[in-house]
Amino acid sequence: MNLQLLDLISDAVIERSEGNAGIVLSGGLDSSTVAAVAQAESIHLPTFTGYYDLPGFDEREYAHLVASGEHHDILITPDDFVTYFDAMRAHIRPPVMGMGTFGQYMVARYASQRVDAVLSGEGSDELFGGYARQLIVAGETPPAGYEDYTLPDGYPTDLESALQYDLDRLPELLAVDDQMTGAFGLEARAPFTDQRIVDYALALHPSERVGKRHLREAVRGIVPHAIIDRPDKMGFPSPLVQWAQSEPVRSFSMERVGYIPDPTKPWDRSWWLDMVNKDPAAEAAA
Repeated sequence: MNLQLLDLISDAVIERSEGNAGIVLSGGLDSSTVAAVAQAESIHLPTFTGYYDLPGFDEREYAHLVASGEHHDILITPDDFVTYFDAMRAHIRPPVMGMGTFGQYMVARYASQRVDAVLSGEGSDELFGGYARQLIVAGETPPAGYEDYTLPDGYPTDLESALQYDLDRLPELLAVDDQMTGAFGLEARAPFTDQRIVDYALALHPSERVGKRHLREAVRGIVPHAIIDRPDKMGFPSPLVQWAQSEPVRSFSMERVGYIPDPTKPWDRSWWLDMVNKDPAAEAAA
């Protein structure tokens, strides 16, 4: 067990657990680490897991392995998208991130009725090399489900540059957290961004930063093995492209942007960007 890193994570979680706080728990390694470390320190915070009623978009099986005490499962539906999209959109500031933004908004909406701040696992992927694209650059096997994945245009092909590329974009992801939680007066807290953890990660050789080796070693015995050794990587994916193929999202999409996204490209952000950037109120006033 990597006691040095575990101690750093524990200190960061303890310091950010003050007040009326909860934890956004996805079922992945990062948020599970935050929840499990809090429990190990006898800090009992409510946990919140958003999920979708579609295969591949429901992480409750893993979240429930870590959740203890007060836990909330939050079902997010196509009707929610139609109802709350404009309210979410009003809080987005450029640069626009991915479709998971909507899920973050809905979880924050629910959690804000019960807590004043939420801890998350944000920052771990950037610091400890958790992205499939980083593993590919490192010449390692990507997670299950990424066998046909190709690197984004312009993405670095050497590992040190790839790690820095993603780390440089972390502030943009944290800004989305702030936007979605701030919409409801919630404070977003990310223990992995603690400077002591950042310094630890950046002191590692690039080959040691990829694949979350140090993190897995640090929390083994605290986080369940089924989560640490998961062959896939889900995070908090969103089925918006699938939803757009049927009602009520299909009509909503046609009304807003005049087309529906390609169901064979669920990762393609162009439809999402068009939806977010379209301002129906401004067009009506023109």
